[in-house]
Amino acid sequence: MRHISLIAAAVLSLTLAPQAGGQGADVLLNCSACHTVGPDRNAGDMARAPSPYPNLNGQSVRYLDRQLWAYRQGLRQHPQMQATATALGDGAGAMARMYADAPVPELTFNASPGAFAEAETLVMEGDWSRGLPSCASCHALDPNDRARLSPRLHGHPAPYIARQLRAYADGTRRSDPMGRMRAYAAELTEDEITALADYYAAWGPETDQTQEDDTDG
Repeated sequence: MRHISLIAAAVLSLTLAPQAGGQGADVLLNCSACHTVGPDRNAGDMARAPSPYPNLNGQSVRYLDRQLWAYRQGLRQHPQMQATATALGDGAGAMARMYADAPVPELTFNASPGAFAEAETLVMEGDWSRGLPSCASCHALDPNDRARLSPRLHGHPAPYIARQLRAYADGTRRSDPMGRMRAYAAELTEDEITALADYYAAWGPETDQTQEDDTDG
């Protein structure tokens, strides 16, 4: 138990190191180099370029822990993440808890009403003619259940979401319980995948344009 605690402490100390300080002694364990914990692109620092990596802050501890397990098992394919999950070892649970407890980004919809009408229909209603439930039935913006297995998708980069949907569709990502996301993604067209990715990526920090739209309304 003491060995596990020491590993977890070392992992947390590396992860919380300032990003400006570089990757640190062990690049694999410096998760904050890609997945920042403190103020970031989704928390007011609009001067920085959009990150290509998903924001893990406030995600379910159960989901995060399962994804690290999935990388170790080869159910998700990404060379660095698979190596990182393996290197974390017994510290994976501590890392998952740290991100689950990190400040949740404040997100708003930064697009014109109706800009993603097709995607919004899939998100809010699904398409039962193809057996597709609504995305929102599992992927909520502000879920309260820390034990859920479904992540928040709002605010993730569009290329990341599109890659994950394609990976589910072709079976190279197999981290979904009972194959539900694989079955869902396999029914989506390429245009629908792009539309869904763009819709979720449109959620971000409130911008000047968003404030103007609120005032006009």
